[in-house]
Amino acid sequence: MKPSRPILQNLNRFRRALPPLVVFCLLLSGSPGMARASDDGDDDDWLQAEAEIGFIRQFKTDLDDDGEFATTGGFGRAQLVVRLSDRIRIRAVSSYYGLEYDFDDPPTIAGSAFKPWNTVHVARLNPMLELQISERWQIFGGPLFEASLENGADLGDGFKPGGLLGAKVTLSPTLTFGFGILGVAEIEDNAYIQPLLLLDWQPMERITVHAESWTTRGGKLEVVYQVNDQFEVTTSVRYRRERFRLKERVLEVDPVVILRTGSQGVAEDRAVIPALRLSYLPDAQIIQDTLGRLRIDLEIGVALAGDLRIEDENGDQIQTMPYDPAPILQFTITVPL
Repeated sequence: MKPSRPILQNLNRFRRALPPLVVFCLLLSGSPGMARASDDGDDDDWLQAEAEIGFIRQFKTDLDDDGEFATTGGFGRAQLVVRLSDRIRIRAVSSYYGLEYDFDDPPTIAGSAFKPWNTVHVARLNPMLELQISERWQIFGGPLFEASLENGADLGDGFKPGGLLGAKVTLSPTLTFGFGILGVAEIEDNAYIQPLLLLDWQPMERITVHAESWTTRGGKLEVVYQVNDQFEVTTSVRYRRERFRLKERVLEVDPVVILRTGSQGVAEDRAVIPALRLSYLPDAQIIQDTLGRLRIDLEIGVALAGDLRIEDENGDQIQTMPYDPAPILQFTITVPL
C-alpha cells in the first residue's frame, strides 16, 4: 500500500523544516530542565549547547458531544548558553512544536458541521540575561516571543510578544527556589499574565523534586528517582494549554453566519496530564566520545479533564467540547552539542 498524500505531505514538510529548525534552536530560551543539564557543566566552558528532539502521540478519544479525534506531533528544543563573566550569562533557548489533529467526524456547532483544524505550529524564543548578584541570588529576564497558529493562518495574527522577569535563590546545596512574572499579548484576549515559579529540591540522595511554570503552555511538577548512573524513573503531572489562530473558514446556520474566522478565530486545547517517564543515559564510551552524555526518554501518560474550545474573531466563546481521557506516548532524545 502506498502512503496517502497527507502523510507524504507531512513527511516532506518535516524534512524541509528540519535544517532551519536546528539552526533556529541553536540561536534561541525556555526549558528549565535543559537549563539544569547545562548548569552542571564545567565552569571553565564559556559556551554550552544542548538539543532535544522528540515525538508525541495522543491516542484517539471521544468528544462528549460527538466525534473522535487523535493527535500526532514532533517537537524540537535547543539551548545556547554564553558565559560573559563569572557573574553574567546569556541564555537563549528556542522550541518548535508541530501537532497534527485527526478528527474522524467533524464536531457539530449549533446544528451545523464545523470543519476542524488540522496541523498546528507553535514556536517560542526567549533570550535571557542572567546576573549572579551574590553567592545565593540570581536575577534573570528577557523578551518572550511566541507564535501559535493553524497551518494556513497568517503568521502575524498568531504572534504573541511578551517577556519575563524573575529571581532564583539557592537556599542550600540541595534546594533552589525561583519566582517572577510572565506576560504576553494573548491572541484575541486580554494580556495573559501568570506567576513564574521554579523549584529544584533534593530531599534524598537519589530523589529530586522539580517544578516549573515558564511558559503560557502550562507548568509541571515532577519527582525523579535515580535508579543508578544509567536509569531514572520520573512521575509527573502537568497542565497543557495550547491556544492558536485558525485559518479561514465559515460556519453558517441559516440565515446567520455565526463564525467567519478569516485568520481571526481562535481554538484552545487544554488538559491535565499525569505521566510516568523512564530515562536511559547510555555509558558506552564510543557514544560519550561522539555525542557526549546522550539521554533517551520514554513517557506514558493520560490527558484528563480535556476540552477543545472554539472562539470567534472577537475572542468570544462559541463552544467548548470536553473529551474523554486519552492515552499519551512521548519519546525524546537529548544530546549535548
